[in-house]
Amino acid sequence: MRRAGSTIRFTPALAGWLLLDVAGMLLFAAGALFLARGQAFFVWLPATPADAVVMLVAGGVLMLVAAANLLRASLATRGADAAGAAPDGARGPGA
Repeated sequence: MRRAGSTIRFTPALAGWLLLDVAGMLLFAAGALFLARGQAFFVWLPATPADAVVMLVAGGVLMLVAAANLLRASLATRGADAAGAAPDGARGPGA
């Protein structure tokens, strides 16, 4: 059984944070792969261990920022849905 407000509304802002999270994952994976195996993820990047460390840190920061904003956006949409719903989950008149 689903509770009222248990779904997350997909918005353009949410899509942007998801794309930023994916970009962070790619950067993190590219840096980690180079440091672990010495193999470039992309054709020309990273070229040095310093590039790999920068990509690893940048990817981690992007993932952290995106995850925090995804959580904030999902909690905000859930809170707005729950505030507009009646206690038993039924919508009022005009809804």
